[in-house]
Amino acid sequence: MIMNLPSSIASERGLNTLQFAARALFALLATLYFIAVPALHLPMPKAVPGALLAVYLLVHGVLLVRPFTGSLQVANVIDLLALGTLLLLDPSDPPPTLALIVVAVLSTGLLGGLPRFLSLLAGAAVVLAIVLPLRQEPGGMPLAASSLFLLAVMLTCALYFGLMLYRNRVLTRRAQDATWQDPDTGLISRAALAHTAGWLLPLHERLSSPLTAILLRPHNAADLVTLANSLGQRLRRSDIAARADDECLALLLPDTNVGNGERVLNALREIAPPFTAVMSAVPRETSLELVLDHLAATFQRGTQEDARELIHAPPLRP
Repeated sequence: MIMNLPSSIASERGLNTLQFAARALFALLATLYFIAVPALHLPMPKAVPGALLAVYLLVHGVLLVRPFTGSLQVANVIDLLALGTLLLLDPSDPPPTLALIVVAVLSTGLLGGLPRFLSLLAGAAVVLAIVLPLRQEPGGMPLAASSLFLLAVMLTCALYFGLMLYRNRVLTRRAQDATWQDPDTGLISRAALAHTAGWLLPLHERLSSPLTAILLRPHNAADLVTLANSLGQRLRRSDIAARADDECLALLLPDTNVGNGERVLNALREIAPPFTAVMSAVPRETSLELVLDHLAATFQRGTQEDARELIHAPPLRP
């Protein structure tokens, strides 16, 4: 049954939907827990946690429907603030809501990779450093042995999981090199593009026909999939489009010089979200990876200077 799941589950949209479903489930469990406890740690109505969790899910629902650049980081900050608030309201010792922080950190690492895991782990440490002292009564006893044990287990799990994430990252990178199709855009991967170029470039050299390479990056990172769909509508049979990296798409235009390549881009702009493109003719006896790296470097310099929609890369000498 798992093998028959739709491919959309592997996309960025599918990942965000899974995360929202998990957040909704844990919010429901936390609400039921606070309904069952006799009183809160702070003197306030018992309905407060449920109301806060409802607002929490509403905000995450908006982020799911209206994503923007940096929305994942905003979602993580909201998670930490919500978990810190629940931990402060939890009357038990040790507080069971402490386990939710472990779940949040580990699940973020599992779905978002090692960098997001480390950033959320650091954020969780800051939240605990603030909230745990606030839970202590003035002149009260220090943290109970059970709470200290739970914190030690959390830290050990986080360190072990971090090592496993690093290992998984290395294995994933190796697997991506052999992947043919990008799951988010539906285009071929960069590795597949390099494989295609292995026979395409020598063919064009023998025929002495022009070949133009283009990198495209949407102004809004959330429009990458939309740009890929628009690109698919404008592709000619001989054109080759691929996912270049996290932010860019690559386009190879066989039998097309730079001038005609500009016409292809102008036609694409009529139906695509706003994007910036950098283009160059592919010289003879040059690898595609070298050309793409040259375009990416030109892209970086050009976007630092101004916000042009089209950048012509300087000639690349073979």
